[in-house]
Amino acid sequence: MPLLKALQWLAPAALALHLLLAAPLLLAHAQPEGSLPAHGSTVSGSPNRIAVWFDHPMRLTLFEVSGPRGVVPLTQGPGRDALTRFETSPAAPLGPGRYTVRWRGLAADGHVMADEIYFNVR
Repeated sequence: MPLLKALQWLAPAALALHLLLAAPLLLAHAQPEGSLPAHGSTVSGSPNRIAVWFDHPMRLTLFEVSGPRGVVPLTQGPGRDALTRFETSPAAPLGPGRYTVRWRGLAADGHVMADEIYFNVR
């Protein structure tokens, strides 16, 4: 009987400890930290690189740049690896206009994250 009473106390305590230790992981959604070009910026001439970076690893499932002439061909698309920074280049120089970068990814905690940034080329 003493063993049964100990087990009745131990199970809830183990569950509480597990939830306490897992809580920071559950709250750790990956958030964008910055981009290149910076969101809302105006750059002189076509940028050589287009990048976005995050505070936690993320597996990108979409990275698309579009502008005045539609979707921009890029030198590299997202892969399967989780990363904190994704960087690519336009396959051809970008002409003047407003460009939108759309990304979507899967954070380590399983949440789908997505956002858009824009920049202008003059």
